[in-house]
Amino acid sequence: MYKSFWSEARRLSERISLVVPKHLRKSIRELQALTGEDQSTLLRRLLDKGLAEVKMEIAVDNYVRGKTSLEKSSEIAGVSLWSFLDELRKRNVALKYSLADAESEIHKVIEKSRLRKT
Repeated sequence: MYKSFWSEARRLSERISLVVPKHLRKSIRELQALTGEDQSTLLRRLLDKGLAEVKMEIAVDNYVRGKTSLEKSSEIAGVSLWSFLDELRKRNVALKYSLADAESEIHKVIEKSRLRKT
């Protein structure tokens, strides 16, 4: 069982290397001491959280600049439409669409929901 776990982990993962500046290395050690996590686990968690934050920033920026729709922006962020709307509210971003746009977005979400159930 132990051997198959690591075989599967290697199959689903890819090893990368990077140079970490000293000030970041110090912060990583401090976080390790606070969390009790090993370095790899902590770095994976930080990378996951950082990627999610950057995706959200890009999605919000694209939405604000009118480059993407509300639905497309939520997809870029990797969150539900409702979560994306909550994030826009938290950031005091006004919605940029008409009532017709809102109805269209709602119909798309309902249709996707129906397709997932079947």
